[in-house]
Amino acid sequence: MARSRQQGIILIVTLIALVILMISGIALVRSFNSSLILAGNIAFKRDLVNQGERGVAAAMGSFEGTGALVADSTRQLNSFGNNYSATVLPSDPHGIPLMLLNDTLWTMTGADITDTTSGVTIRYVIDRLCNATGATTTAQCVIGSAKIPPGGTGGLKKPLGNSAPVYRVTVRVTGPRNTQTYMQSTLSF
Repeated sequence: MARSRQQGIILIVTLIALVILMISGIALVRSFNSSLILAGNIAFKRDLVNQGERGVAAAMGSFEGTGALVADSTRQLNSFGNNYSATVLPSDPHGIPLMLLNDTLWTMTGADITDTTSGVTIRYVIDRLCNATGATTTAQCVIGSAKIPPGGTGGLKKPLGNSAPVYRVTVRVTGPRNTQTYMQSTLSF
């Protein structure tokens, strides 16, 4: 019986298969790591947006109950201690006031909302969308409707009620590692 010589081809095929498996494993680990980082960043962004709601609530509180900006007469003039400007603030092309983008331009004296536990600082500014201080006029202010009729066909014949100026609330949330999120809302009272 003739003996066949072993040439070791199986060993070479096995080594190639192991290299392919190793490269696949490394790619899988890197992909998994990237997915975890992405999920963490999305969760971090959502947390900053949720924290920013505190700034919107604080701004709205100025207009309600015993807030500093309840009376229309107080909203006709600047109130820097309440982070309020009676005129529209200079903004970037996205509509974010420049004083929130650059701390050296900050002229308000109202306190920031800080949470030392989570390392979050919330700064907000309210500006009335008017070109000048004083009484609200349609020539100088962006006007919204203070009262909206009820839904359904019953409200179609009712007038919209008194016109009121529009107020823009912009919130900057600064989180750990100097990450920032901006939020904006408009109000009309």
